[in-house]
Amino acid sequence: MSGKKTPGQLIRAYRKKLGVNQKTLGKILSVSLVELSLIENDKKQVSKLRRLYWSTIVPEFTPDMLTADGQEPVDG
Repeated sequence: MSGKKTPGQLIRAYRKKLGVNQKTLGKILSVSLVELSLIENDKKQVSKLRRLYWSTIVPEFTPDMLTADGQEPVDG
């Protein structure tokens, strides 16, 4: 394991940094509260397309979101 954070860990850290709840971040990322919770808890993987889209919304996600552990690379 390379020590990179999972997409869920990246999203949770960003949400806490913003000081918002899951419902608010879900609106920003166009995802339901339930789905965001599953993703934050690493119980659901994030599709390549969604990771690419989210990396354009949240600069902190790039490049880690695109090459996160436990996920297929976006370009692969």
